[in-house]
Amino acid sequence: MYLKAKLVALTVGSAAALALAGGSAAAGIVPGAAGIGIRAALPPGFHAAQAAVKGATQVGSTNWSGYAQVGKKTKVFTAVKGTWTVPTVKVESGTQYSSDWVGIDGAFNNSTLIQDGTEGDNIGGKVKYDAWTEIIPASEVVTPLVVKAGNKMEGLVQETATNKWSMTVMDLTTGKSYTKAVSYTTPQQDVEAVHERPEVGGSLATLATTTNVTQLPDYYSTAAVGKTPVWVALGKTVADATLDQIFMVNNNDTAIIASPSALNSAKDGFTVADGATSPPPPK
Repeated sequence: MYLKAKLVALTVGSAAALALAGGSAAAGIVPGAAGIGIRAALPPGFHAAQAAVKGATQVGSTNWSGYAQVGKKTKVFTAVKGTWTVPTVKVESGTQYSSDWVGIDGAFNNSTLIQDGTEGDNIGGKVKYDAWTEIIPASEVVTPLVVKAGNKMEGLVQETATNKWSMTVMDLTTGKSYTKAVSYTTPQQDVEAVHERPEVGGSLATLATTTNVTQLPDYYSTAAVGKTPVWVALGKTVADATLDQIFMVNNNDTAIIASPSALNSAKDGFTVADGATSPPPPK
């Protein structure tokens, strides 16, 4: 199921946009399905100067918060990798979900996405963490990795041959990893690092309350397929691409529920916090 909504962007330097999907079941619990960014209006009263990033466009999304580089040309991005610490999920009443990941595509008029990351959920008072891979619109694949809050993770998505991909989630704390090889065709014109409230049972989940999530470092590569990646900071755009700083809004587009910081000085990292106030960027 794909959800669509209107995007309103406050431009700090350039224009861009975003778009969802997924669904899967495992072990008696329906995990959240990470997916394409759902476009949304930034709420009335949003201050464009909040954590403004020179050359970036501040945009709203009902499921993403983070950064996306959106290109006009196809077959540009051949790899992406990012590192983050699994946030601690707050135990509270009800059920809430969250995901952190890196991926290629899924922004603007782009309905495909290849990605991997981790999930942190509160399901009826029980906290659950896992790592996963996904290619839209196929279902999420939960890996056998045992993921815990505080573990340092790395996600890697790389095209190894034409339309052949390798997805790796590595737990840098334990040294264990999971790799999945797939065949997949996608435009390769967008790249992103995201904190997300996933889709569950056909609807957007309530975002889990978590500690701040820092993605650092985040890189992409445009090296030719089959060549060793040449890693470039996510915030340094390729020619004809734009950079989106993405604020997550509620279902009514009336309030911001997750905010990214400005990029750090190296343009390879940022932090996302719950609520409408951007945290300081990482060093």
